[in-house]
This record gives sequence, C-alpha cells and structure tokens, in this order.
Amino acid sequence: MKKSIFLLLYFLVSVSLSAQINIVSKKIFLDSLNQETTPDKHVYTRVITNYSQKSARYVVTDFYKNGRKKMTGCTLDRDVLKKDGEFIYYFKNGTKESVVNYTEDHKNGKEISWYENQSKKAEKQNSWDPKTKKSKTLILNYWNEDKTQTVTDGNGEYEESDGFIIQKGEIKNGLKQGVWQGNDSFKNISFTDNYDKGVLISGVSVDANNVKTPYSSLTEKQTGKKSLKLK
Repeated sequence: MKKSIFLLLYFLVSVSLSAQINIVSKKIFLDSLNQETTPDKHVYTRVITNYSQKSARYVVTDFYKNGRKKMTGCTLDRDVLKKDGEFIYYFKNGTKESVVNYTEDHKNGKEISWYENQSKKAEKQNSWDPKTKKSKTLILNYWNEDKTQTVTDGNGEYEESDGFIIQKGEIKNGLKQGVWQGNDSFKNISFTDNYDKGVLISGVSVDANNVKTPYSSLTEKQTGKKSLKLK
C-alpha cells in the first residue's frame, strides 16, 4: 500500500515538473532564413528556456535537425532575437564554429572563429558606439585552410566568406585597404571594391550580362540606389 502511494506521488510530481518545464520553455520552428515556419518545413528549431519568466535576459538555443546545437546565448527580448553577451556557434557536426560577443544586438568585443576541423580561422576585435550608432571590426589575425597565417597583428592578405559573398584583399592596421575582389553567388555578380581605412569609397559590380553598375558607398552597393549627398 505504501509503495503504491509512493509511486502515485512520484508520478504526480513528475507530471507537475514536466508541465512547469513546458510552461517555462518555448519552442519555435525556423526556416533557412531564420524566419518562423511550420514544423513540416523547418530547418532549425529554437528554444527559449526561461520564456514565461520575467527576466532581463533569456537563454536562447538553436538546434539543427539532427538535434545538435547550432547557436546558444542570451537575448534581451524573448520574442525578438536581440543578442547580448557571449554567443557560441557550432557546425552541423557539433564542432565549434565561432565565439562572438554582443552588446544590445551589436558585435562588441573579441570574436574568434574556427574551421570545421577545429584549426583556428580568425581573431577579430569588434566595437560598437551606442552614441554614434557606429560599429568597427578589426581583423587581427587570420589563417587559411592550410593553416598558413596570412594576417598577423592586423596586416596581411585576408579572404572573407559571408553567406553567398566571397571576397579577398589587403588588411592594413586591422582594416580593409585598397582593391578588393569578390563575387555574390546569390545575385550572380562579381565586384571590385576600393577601400580606404576600412571605408568603401568606390566600386563596380558586373552581372551575368556584363552590365556594370558603379557605386560610391556601402549603402549604394547594398541597395543599388544612389545616395543623396548634402551640399
């Protein structure tokens, strides 16, 4: 009789704890662009572990379909990802891809990345000024996939890959300098940019029909529209 009562109490406590966990956590499904989608179309899963609690920061973890972590860190908003503090990113096989620090959803502080085989890729220093709303990234050290260091103490040759865009050029004092060549596989264009102390001052893109489009700022490059200059 006592055993039966104990088992019943154990069952009730387990159910109660399970219910509390489900209430505290929120699980959403994301597509390849990190937009919320239906379970049958999802590519990633996001879990906010303390969703129902009032908190200054919420723990958020993204998972691949294979159940391994894709990203983990804290967000200032439980409904909108607003990164704050250290975020760790992982490759699909479970190895670490990068560690990035954020302040109110802006990169701020040290950033380290690795290749899938866990050889080091890059060391960067990010800064964010909340008053001027300007950010800066310094490339401190970089190693290619052959483990050859091509940027040392902020100087050397650097190759950057960000989604569909691949580009390479010179790094001087941590910033892009001179002519940079690249291509965007999504837009099916190639481009040549000119930088001065990390600032894009001119460039031209060439599409599949050999149509050339010049631009004189990063905004023009991204939007394809000429910026209005104040006299």
